[in-house]
Amino acid sequence: MKFLFLFGGRKKADFFQKGIDEYVGRIRKVFAVELHPGKKDEEISRFLANLPRGSHLIGLAEGGKEFTSVAFAGFLKKLMERGTKEVVFLIGGADGFNPVWRERCDTMFSLSPLTFSHQLSRLVLVEQVYRALSIIHNRPYHR
Repeated sequence: MKFLFLFGGRKKADFFQKGIDEYVGRIRKVFAVELHPGKKDEEISRFLANLPRGSHLIGLAEGGKEFTSVAFAGFLKKLMERGTKEVVFLIGGADGFNPVWRERCDTMFSLSPLTFSHQLSRLVLVEQVYRALSIIHNRPYHR
């Protein structure tokens, strides 16, 4: 399985970038990972139009399904068991989450009922993906 993180908004996550790089590096030890930060709405739309068959697109936005870390791990495990080739996570830019993208998503997910900056959302997302993979593989990270 491959994980792809598609982030709208500014390219740099400022002081959050070190944490993002750390967790992406940890995930990359076991799974293929691509990170696409700083995409404009038009670029995101083009990217989504060309998603490979077998991809599962997860949009992160207000009103999406909320998971506990263990339930999120279970969700990812089911995707793995189904043979999903690529999981794509999409966080929109400063103008929010385009309604057309919402329709295209296979799953809508919310990190929290709180509102986070886009940069903090990126870090929380990659950390939660790493945590979920640790749960799935019975690693001690999640206690």
